[in-house]
Amino acid sequence: MKTKIAVLATLVLAICLLSACRTRVYDNRESGSSGAGDTGTGESGISGQYEDLNFAESEDSEGLKQENPDAERKEYDENAQAEIVSGAEHTLYEPGEGDGQPYADEENTQKANQVNGEAEETALKTDADEDTEQMGVSDDADPASSPLLYYTVLISDRSGSLFECKRANLYWETEEDFVTIHKSMPEHDIILNAGAYDVSSRLLTENLRVDAGWVRRKNPGVIVKIVDKGILGGTVTGTGAAKAVCRSISSREGWSAIDAVKNGKIVLLSREMLEEPYLQTMAMLVIAKTANPEIYEDVDLNHALDMLMNEATGNSAAGIYFYTQAEE
Repeated sequence: MKTKIAVLATLVLAICLLSACRTRVYDNRESGSSGAGDTGTGESGISGQYEDLNFAESEDSEGLKQENPDAERKEYDENAQAEIVSGAEHTLYEPGEGDGQPYADEENTQKANQVNGEAEETALKTDADEDTEQMGVSDDADPASSPLLYYTVLISDRSGSLFECKRANLYWETEEDFVTIHKSMPEHDIILNAGAYDVSSRLLTENLRVDAGWVRRKNPGVIVKIVDKGILGGTVTGTGAAKAVCRSISSREGWSAIDAVKNGKIVLLSREMLEEPYLQTMAMLVIAKTANPEIYEDVDLNHALDMLMNEATGNSAAGIYFYTQAEE
């Protein structure tokens, strides 16, 4: 008896489930008649509870509307100002009169339009700022209006185009032995503008005193030493005093293995080279030619100093402001 009751209950449950899974099909014939199939839903034949859904529909051969599984999930008015373009990747915003909410105020009301990400872009003409200081040089350029401008542009053009591997590491030593510079000092800018790297750029102001081992580990390609101008008197080949300073630097413990010492790239500069812009430019030129002589073969350092001095003071260079082993 219990078995029969269980079977009967199972049959009743199955019938209920089948009744709940029926598919409703709506009549959309133009006759407009309302018979047994009329649900009272108006022209669309869709009941009120479905009117807000935006199903895409297709019409079968009998004029019945049904859901199209291959359709886009949303439809848009063909006269709408915004559209979805196939393959679009970027969203552009532009002034318009769309129905969306303004971002800031009514004057800035915007609408979104999607465009194809493969579209070409239009390049706008770019005018250089009138205050720009970056200039290039070329063989057919007009003559520079001054020696200072000429050499400034020359250094920027040649040293600025160096590959990273061609930029020398430089150790700058003040008049006091084993005391170097801080990155906030003008000497640091001279090094960078000459196309080199300052090996002391990470030192703190209280740690500018180094030792022979520190410099040896940095292995600079150029060494700059500040000296009294009297040591540099005479000719560009240097006095005995200038050569003695270079020998003293080369003989420091373990420094014979440093690239700057091995390649004869020790530069002596007088402290006056830091006092005037035209002499700072000259210091850059001396360092740049010492570090990369192959791209400055046509530059005569003595002639350059004489031109810069004459422009600034009206006189030729009196005395020597620098000495470099590479010029011997």
